[in-house]
Amino acid sequence: MSTVLIGSYPHRLIVPDLPAPAEYLPLLQQMHESGWYSNFGPLVRRLEGELLRTFGATEESCVTCCNATAGLSAALLATGRTGQVLLPAYTFPASLGAVRAAGMTPVVADVDAESWTLAKDRLDGALAETGASVVMLVAPFGMRRDWKAELAICRKRGVAVVIDNASGLGGQRPAQGYGEETFEVFSMHATKPFAVGEGGVIFAHRAHDAALRAALNFALNSYDKTEGPAWGFNGKMSEFHAAIGLVQLTRIGDMVDRRQAFAAVYRDRLVQYPEIVCPQDTTCATWQAFPVLLPSAMAAEGFIETAAAAGVEIRRYYRPSLSRWPETRCFEACPVAEDLAERMCVLPVRALSSGPESNEIPDLVLETIDRTLTRH
Repeated sequence: MSTVLIGSYPHRLIVPDLPAPAEYLPLLQQMHESGWYSNFGPLVRRLEGELLRTFGATEESCVTCCNATAGLSAALLATGRTGQVLLPAYTFPASLGAVRAAGMTPVVADVDAESWTLAKDRLDGALAETGASVVMLVAPFGMRRDWKAELAICRKRGVAVVIDNASGLGGQRPAQGYGEETFEVFSMHATKPFAVGEGGVIFAHRAHDAALRAALNFALNSYDKTEGPAWGFNGKMSEFHAAIGLVQLTRIGDMVDRRQAFAAVYRDRLVQYPEIVCPQDTTCATWQAFPVLLPSAMAAEGFIETAAAAGVEIRRYYRPSLSRWPETRCFEACPVAEDLAERMCVLPVRALSSGPESNEIPDLVLETIDRTLTRH
């Protein structure tokens, strides 16, 4: 194993990119003068409105939350469904935890080897056999997907949909939204391109606005009503994080352009290695990190070790497959997800157009890949 300690890499996998305190200090002063620090305050409402105008659709609502995991749980509660939730084995464990936190039962299914998402050719049968009332679709690495086929299957079966697009905020969304029974959740964690430190946001049809806010506020808005969740939790975003988000919103367009350009350098230079699979459309994501699928688990391990020796932090994602997590029910064997988890690595991405790292990181990564493939 590598002797490089976490945090000691000259080139870390992810470097948080948040605005300087001076940029949001005037907003914090407003917060202090108002005496409103949480509970859907004026800065939170302003951020929600501006996010909705920038990324939302006409019939949608935008609701912020303390983090994306809470957002997923709130969305599940707002569906009004109970029982089982079908989700892919190839995703971050927060997807699984959010289902459990909502009091529902996760059922894991395998993914498609090319799209890395829930295999739509088996989705209808899985819903029929499990009786799941909700499907959680995951956009791996924040990559934009056309979910039309999956949504059509879910509508046919009367199943609600929650889209986990944790690292995708800042990218394009459908102009018309996804429909009344679909929720899309994004993260604003410090590691994400649209970072506020800790936070998240939910886009959904406006008919669900009250239910989402109730779920994030102990269900206090709905305890004496028949509609809305029967219970909730404290999942609200603070005014402090909303202040950062308002400034980050003014930066995100340029940041995404630069991150996509950085990812395009990887794509263009990886063409010489046909045994490595990577995304070809570098405009499809905001690129928290850039995924590359190595030809074997041994090659992935060798790549990580060799890169660490060169001062570059590389990690596997999403490992292990959820099919190997304890006390998790699987609808089927998940060989594709388990194989992806062993071979998928992610590369550092920066919002840079110039400077030493803009060339040094891709050079080191490509040199490391070349040495790795020569050995394996």
